[in-house]
Amino acid sequence: MDHESVENLIAALERRNRTSVIFIYGLRGSTLEKLFAVMQEPLPVLTYVEVTTEGESAPVLPETFLGGSAPRLQSFSLHGIPFPSFPKFILSATHIKYLRLTGIPESGYVSPRVMATSLAALPNLKSLSVGFRSPLSRPLQINPPPLTRAVLPALTYLHFTGVSEYFEDLVARIDTPLLKQLTVTFFLDLIFDIPQLHDFVARTENLRPFNQAEMRFSGRTITVILGSPIRFALEIKCERSDWQLSSLTQIFSQQLPLLSHVEQLKIWNPPWEIIGWKDDPDMDSSLWLELFQLFVAVQSLYVSEKLVLPVVAALQDLLTGGTAVEVLPALRNLSLEGLEPSGPVQEAIKSFVAARRLSDHPIAIQRWDR
Repeated sequence: MDHESVENLIAALERRNRTSVIFIYGLRGSTLEKLFAVMQEPLPVLTYVEVTTEGESAPVLPETFLGGSAPRLQSFSLHGIPFPSFPKFILSATHIKYLRLTGIPESGYVSPRVMATSLAALPNLKSLSVGFRSPLSRPLQINPPPLTRAVLPALTYLHFTGVSEYFEDLVARIDTPLLKQLTVTFFLDLIFDIPQLHDFVARTENLRPFNQAEMRFSGRTITVILGSPIRFALEIKCERSDWQLSSLTQIFSQQLPLLSHVEQLKIWNPPWEIIGWKDDPDMDSSLWLELFQLFVAVQSLYVSEKLVLPVVAALQDLLTGGTAVEVLPALRNLSLEGLEPSGPVQEAIKSFVAARRLSDHPIAIQRWDR
């Protein structure tokens, strides 16, 4: 922005008794600093704030933001803005219904304990998003779960992005009796130890059970979606396909009750994504089979076209090391996108279908028109 535009913004912000909405997108550096300097006195009619920036040099939101008073604020959203004094600020904005703190840089880190305590001051909070820019924002240590948890009585939506340790510590400290949707994005880790996720879902009645699931693959992430409409989604940021599968298996082997009622499973990828698994030397069919073993109740399996060959190859390999019903024992329908009446896929799946029929677990093979 040029100098005149910045001055116009400053002049507008100085109309303190008339400013109800502040939306700042894409500004950075010294321009943001000038605007933050103007926003250090109360704005008595302010109801909505959203400040979004990209890059590494965002200025810290000062402790004196809004003069420490935001009595009518209902929606507060920061992306990429460090705000270490957020816990103090929130005590002056207890009417917030929608809170979004994403892209949090290292300099804006707030511990799970302090975050949970701060959220407890927001009885009207309906939607919460907490996300960190990188895995560097880790808690220094995992504290034992508290004897009592903070109750967020109105929360219906919760989204988290960060390391699993932070998420575990946070959800161990909160109860959300009305939660209807939970979405989680984890950075890749060698070991996922997340027992609190199971406990959190178990005590949140609206999130379960799940009878439908989707597994979505893209170049940089893998996502599992449970429920329709979505009630729980777990995404892992990882570019290697073998790590994607092994990470999911590791996580959901700890969360078996979440999958125990899933009867319909869709495995797909966006059509614009390139899936290079055909020639990937790290892709072993056993990775698929280990993952499929977790879906003990699936009756209908749908597979998109680019994933048909690796899935069918894995089911074929099952016959060489086990029985046809060892994996996906309840499977009755297998729907494959792009399936032709004859061809290599039909030939590859033929022996598996025959083995299931002999074991009195027949499967119907059909084309999936997505």
